[in-house]
Amino acid sequence: MNFISEYKKCWSNDFNEIARFLEIYLPHGVQIHHVGSTSVPGMIAKDIIDVDIECSGGSMDQVVAHLAEAGYEHMGNQGIPTREAFRPRDDSTASRLRPHHLYACETGSPELRRHLAFRDFLLANPHRAEWLAAEKFRVDNNAKSRDEYIDNKAASYEIIVSEAICWLANLR
Repeated sequence: MNFISEYKKCWSNDFNEIARFLEIYLPHGVQIHHVGSTSVPGMIAKDIIDVDIECSGGSMDQVVAHLAEAGYEHMGNQGIPTREAFRPRDDSTASRLRPHHLYACETGSPELRRHLAFRDFLLANPHRAEWLAAEKFRVDNNAKSRDEYIDNKAASYEIIVSEAICWLANLR
């Protein structure tokens, strides 16, 4: 594989380490979610942990300030409304954690709903997780760059996210 790796059992522990670090800084009542492909046992993925912080409505400014204290730089929404992105500052303790993408969303955010639906759908539907893994493997083997891999897997992800949103609506 070129840009992704086989599933690593350590990803769950890596997430837990990141979450424990974040809990020291974040205000009470915030939830920390392991999302993305590394949150699905057996799924091939980029070796980067995806983390969503869920905060109550109106508390994003407070979360941004606390994450700054924890050593994160606020990157704005990067073109995705209702989701704020962060990266560890090079000189921070956060930069010594397993590589991770960190996002913050308010409860009810469409982007948070997408991330959680993606994860929960794949956990509940292993045959769809297998399909997505096969698609990712195919795309990875044909990609000449990480950006090309990311662009070419987008259609498969949109299929799964669409299925996941419908699945979630039917659960309610």
